Amino acid sequence: MKYLIILPLTFCIVISAPRSRIYPEQTPPQLLTLPSNATSIRAEITDSFTCEGRSYGYYADTDNDCQIFHVCLPVVYSHTRSQMFKWSFICPEETIFNQEIFTCVNADESIDCMESPKFYSLNSHFGERESETEEAHHVTDGTTVLPEMSQGVEKSGRRHSYDSKRKTLESVYNY
Repeated sequence: MKYLIILPLTFCIVISAPRSRIYPEQTPPQLLTLPSNATSIRAEITDSFTCEGRSYGYYADTDNDCQIFHVCLPVVYSHTRSQMFKWSFICPEETIFNQEIFTCVNADESIDCMESPKFYSLNSHFGERESETEEAHHVTDGTTVLPEMSQGVEKSGRRHSYDSKRKTLESVYNY
């Protein structure tokens, strides 16, 4: 009689065991498309950034102190179906993602991480061609939008060429 009770009970436990899952408290880095060793660069990785409502572009993740940045790509399959893709990347050690120039740089060469959302709108300029007027302006002006980092650090903690590049960007994009 005992076997009639124990045998079905054991059978039910064995059948239900593969269905129970243990969910980790923190999202593993591979779900963010980060390399498997990402936690060796940043121990605590927060997965709170969302691409919903964003246009194509590169976005600094302020919840991860800009050590992580994301590429958002909205894809429209038909008039009724669309999907948002998100790829996440981690900057090398001792660098952060500079939203203004879309590059991982040393913190002293970057804008303040918390100011990054102010520069998200720069993503709207991907694919735009510089107008002929602006090109002529750059030739006569002698300035360039390309970053050229000098070796001397000024009192502000930023390099001189970074500050001049920032002024050039501000005049070109009027922000």
